[in-house]
Amino acid sequence: MKPTRAIKTADTIFAIVQELQRRDGAGVTELANELGLAKSTVYDHLATLEQAEYVVKEGSIYRLGLRFLDHGTYVKDQFGMEEIVSPVIEQLAEEVNEAVWFVVEEHGRAVFLYSAFGERAVQTHARIGRRSYLHHLAAGKAILAMLPEERIEEILYRHGLPEQTSGTITDLDTLFEELETIRESGIAYEQDETVPGVSSVAAPVLFEEEVVGAIMVVGPSSRINGERLRESLPELIQGATNEVELKLTYE
Repeated sequence: MKPTRAIKTADTIFAIVQELQRRDGAGVTELANELGLAKSTVYDHLATLEQAEYVVKEGSIYRLGLRFLDHGTYVKDQFGMEEIVSPVIEQLAEEVNEAVWFVVEEHGRAVFLYSAFGERAVQTHARIGRRSYLHHLAAGKAILAMLPEERIEEILYRHGLPEQTSGTITDLDTLFEELETIRESGIAYEQDETVPGVSSVAAPVLFEEEVVGAIMVVGPSSRINGERLRESLPELIQGATNEVELKLTYE
């Protein structure tokens, strides 16, 4: 079906919004050059967004407005697992002294939903609401491994296996072999595949035989390695996922 004018207009608005976020604000000319649009088109869309209070103008620079925060907070609350997940990952973060994330899948992408930070946690580019590819994150691989094969193929066909670092898996056969290992062990690993010098360990959270997310511990590769990577962290993470699963079942 041929896209309608209304759909093209929506695509343009979303492209502008995404570019404003990527650039931490931008001017009309900058956006027009980046998106390949006429300056008048960009200006008209920005004026519409500003009138609706979705962007603010500071001199010649447009930035995303706090109106988006209302939507984001609403969606996060609607997910309905924060009261169950947050206490568990906060306890885990205190035990491991690293960053802990609860990650879910939406539209074939990993979404960072809840977080907790131990005393030695290192802040990476991750933030609540950030979207990422599944194949290079420990949490993403933990989720992928528990999805039906048809869904896995659909996700990989849509998003591919883009390289994030030299350690990222970009070969389908290699990824499928790793997913099979994750199914058997219940644990996923990632070493320098997303950011050089950063590693993570994750386990899936299952409810009524479906994966609803994954709990992931992230930290410097210098600390997340050896016995800690392969034994102590997996044991603690699986304890946390089991607790969440029990709470989802009985609360």
